[in-house]
Amino acid sequence: MHRYSLIALCLAGLAVAPLQAQDETPQAVRAIQTCAGACHQDTIRRKVTHGVTLEKCDACHVLTNAEAHTFSLTARPEDLCVRCHALPMRTHAHPPVAERACLKCHDPHGSDHPAMLLADPKGDLCARCHDRKQLQGDYVHGPVAVGACIVCHEPHASAEPALMRKPERETCLTCHAEVDRSGEADWHTHPALERGCTGCHSPHASNHKFQLKAEAPDLCLTCHEEKIHTQTADAKIVHGALHAPGGCTDCHEAHGSRLTKLQKVGQVEECLGCHNERLPAADGSILTNMKELLDRNPDHHGPIREGACTACHLPHAGDRFRMLVEDYPKQFYAPFDINSFKLCFGCHIPDLVLKENGRGLTNFRDGDRNLHWLHVNQEKGRTCRACHEVHASKRPAHIREAVPFGESGWMLEINFNQTEVGGSCSPGCHKQRSYVRHDDIKPPGPTTAAETTPTLAPPGE
Repeated sequence: MHRYSLIALCLAGLAVAPLQAQDETPQAVRAIQTCAGACHQDTIRRKVTHGVTLEKCDACHVLTNAEAHTFSLTARPEDLCVRCHALPMRTHAHPPVAERACLKCHDPHGSDHPAMLLADPKGDLCARCHDRKQLQGDYVHGPVAVGACIVCHEPHASAEPALMRKPERETCLTCHAEVDRSGEADWHTHPALERGCTGCHSPHASNHKFQLKAEAPDLCLTCHEEKIHTQTADAKIVHGALHAPGGCTDCHEAHGSRLTKLQKVGQVEECLGCHNERLPAADGSILTNMKELLDRNPDHHGPIREGACTACHLPHAGDRFRMLVEDYPKQFYAPFDINSFKLCFGCHIPDLVLKENGRGLTNFRDGDRNLHWLHVNQEKGRTCRACHEVHASKRPAHIREAVPFGESGWMLEINFNQTEVGGSCSPGCHKQRSYVRHDDIKPPGPTTAAETTPTLAPPGE
């Protein structure tokens, strides 16, 4: 049967007024001359019409019985579309494409939606098959919120899993390019970023900000659990910041940083972000307002000047007093043991306290007698903090103005004065003592170690 026979059949057998052309373009004229224009006008009264519907119905349909007005397809349904719409072979195909079930998404004649889709691609189309639950949450990815699935996914086939248009990381960086600065000098990229964004973020929606899969620190522990658990599981002291709101990301950048360990800012600035007020410690004591202390005392300890708080303190957890990295006596008096001062002598020369002769070692000596050795090597040896402020001071060598003594909290004043050839101190624990470094100049008062052993004087005496 000739192509025009289908048209004649429609016009002869049905009393339906032919569609009137809205204009005189060749396409409009041809539409009137087809079955669609003659009888099946509903197929072309759409915003988007299949081109073949406007020109030749028998490209897809063939008459089987003129009297019964029945037709069949010119090929099997799964083979019909691909005769004209051949798709390139890809590793991953959308299931309807793999099954050649094009009509699951497309109307064969026309539609009010682009590409003759059965529903609005920005609304219900994908959700017809895909579970809406993954599209719901307090925080929804922008393309998901507006139904723009094809911003990230190919609708038919792709070389990437999940029909991604590009590899996952490349897809995300199409919009979030500022995250990747791995090409910059001295830039440290979070290894998780190199493995892909969806390790931490839900690509569609989440109940957590930034579409994170969980809140920190729980999210971070999915990768760092072994290391952090090892540090914290049996630790006597766990840094409060570790479990504060924001967790790890209060101190560390999530994607990358110019600083090691993905630090957001330098250590001193970072630590002072919390230690800018008096805080309760794990043992019930109150921590000093460190920012105020450093602001009021210009002579800072070396690690602080170098921005290395972790030279002395562990950042996450520890078993020692104040989470110190090595042993250091907590008390004012402590019997001398070099192993008890590992913290200090990781940087300072141990001979400062091991040798009685201080020439060439220290200026804190009376002639050659090493006064560091004298203070430490006693039955009631003084710890370093008895004379030195461990963070900052107004005086040279971090000499303290006063030190808390006993449970009463009495501030024992040191009254240290420095001279060109030595100095003197008049603390509450002994009367004024002076020292001179010149061999031919002897300081007044006793000169033997026994005579200079400090004796505590009660307050007010």
